[in-house]
Amino acid sequence: MLIASLGFAWMNASVKYISHIPVFEVILFRAIITLGISYAILKKRKVNPWGTHHKFLIARGVFGAGGLICYFYTLQHMQLANAIVIHYLSPIFTTLIAMLFLKEKVRIIQWLSFAVSFTGVLMVKGFANIEPFDFLMGVMGAMLSGFAYNAIRNMKDKEDADVIVFYHPLISLPIVIGYLMIFPQNFVMPKGSDWLFLIGTGIFTQIGQYFITRAYQQDTAARISSVSYIGIIWGVLMGKFLFEDTYPPSVLLGMSVVLGGVLLNLNALHVRKMADKIKALFVGD
Repeated sequence: MLIASLGFAWMNASVKYISHIPVFEVILFRAIITLGISYAILKKRKVNPWGTHHKFLIARGVFGAGGLICYFYTLQHMQLANAIVIHYLSPIFTTLIAMLFLKEKVRIIQWLSFAVSFTGVLMVKGFANIEPFDFLMGVMGAMLSGFAYNAIRNMKDKEDADVIVFYHPLISLPIVIGYLMIFPQNFVMPKGSDWLFLIGTGIFTQIGQYFITRAYQQDTAARISSVSYIGIIWGVLMGKFLFEDTYPPSVLLGMSVVLGGVLLNLNALHVRKMADKIKALFVGD
């Protein structure tokens, strides 16, 4: 999951660098690149690219495409770290959906950790200059991503990770093409370094998608999804050093609160054991 978060961080930076290119055009190029890479990998490994659990594979592609569109929009309309922080509401949606549909158990301490992280997100929204529509797009993207990640969880030990990754661009590509046919946009021809960033978007996406898929196949949604918050650190560092973004202390405080919730979640078992020991001492008295 740490490798995935770093891959997505460089993907975010690539998208940010080409903010002058329309969102759907970026997603179009990204889908073409990742589709080609995914198919080549499956062909080399001699794995059937179509899989067997088509309902969940398609759901992963549809929800993933919707979440991607919303997320790329926020990347191009907000400061990098702010867009990432809002997108990281997705672990909360992921956990809620997993609890309702996959019957995964969520401990009270984990709910507390999500409440802490959500408070941090609200602090960032409250202190940062973010348009309401942009914020709504970010929340929508996080919710759709939550559904996509649960589709992956449902295919644990059932589908090859590369097949799941393959379905994301396979579904995204016709959706984007259909949108561009219905709502034509002015095509911006990439120039010079734009091509490098477009290619980088596809390559870093491939890295992030593969490792995040493997992660969700290995552990519960509540634990795995929380690790993705580490991407906030990458977002702040890249925003500052690559794009000269500045963040007031209040926003940095909100981000720290978000990460505090993550650490609480990752150490939920140790916290619970400590609480049980303290409780036993009082009961013993």
